[in-house]
Amino acid sequence: MSTSATLGGQPDAPMTPQSYQYLCDLIYRHSHIHLGPNKLNLLTGRLNKHRRELGLVSWQDYVAWIEQHKAQEIDHLIDLVSTNHTHFFREGIHFEILASELIPQLQANSPTARQGLGCWSAACSSGEEPFTLAIVLHEYAEKKSPGMRWHIQASDISSRALKKAELGMYEMERLGLPDTQYLSKYFQKGTGPYAGMCKVKTELRDKVTFSRMNLFEDRLLTATPQHVVFCRNVLIYFKADSQSQLVHQLHDAIEPGGYLIVGHSDSLLSMKHPFKSLGNGVYQRPH
Repeated sequence: MSTSATLGGQPDAPMTPQSYQYLCDLIYRHSHIHLGPNKLNLLTGRLNKHRRELGLVSWQDYVAWIEQHKAQEIDHLIDLVSTNHTHFFREGIHFEILASELIPQLQANSPTARQGLGCWSAACSSGEEPFTLAIVLHEYAEKKSPGMRWHIQASDISSRALKKAELGMYEMERLGLPDTQYLSKYFQKGTGPYAGMCKVKTELRDKVTFSRMNLFEDRLLTATPQHVVFCRNVLIYFKADSQSQLVHQLHDAIEPGGYLIVGHSDSLLSMKHPFKSLGNGVYQRPH
């Protein structure tokens, strides 16, 4: 008995090389996400359910459907392909460095940071990173700098992930908070049908502004230069030329003296860039 999924009694046909290349090229043009020849199974897995929901038997049918509905399908396609793996306090060393070194430096040396510290989570996924940032900044202000003003911009290319981020609701057992007091301090426990869930409290959610952004097509936040930009575990999805383009664009969106933080899986070693490396994925834009 075949275990392959079927539509109308017919087994799924494998994706042809032509269809795969078409989809890879389309995804790259609209997001710069690079899918190499070894990502066929990943792409098939991400798109199969959606293709069946459209009532399309073959991948050639799906390609033809995209050609007729490109304007409405592109964003959904990128949504399905985007990887949204994240969790609270992921790569915690960055938040420790932020609180122990970067914020004090900015408060000492940046007049605009003293007026209001601006942070940007440039690929915020479902919100765990910017809300972690919010917890860290709130704790810092409360304990070390009463009256410190701050705000967080958070953006992502995935509308699906942003909806979850804006809701700010997460499974309690998956929070993994480093301090047990954070749960009652920053989250509201769900009851009834929401038992086992918790929601970020309003006073914290109000400090984070979410928006959809394609880092390669949309105007970045250059109108309001940021003091700290988190763009972690993002570069790995792009080719070298796209990586370099993005790093230089992020440079222009950061105030002189401000900081870029990339993920442990990212690397700027192979490219020429204008930042000063401080170690642990932390880079500073020179004054």
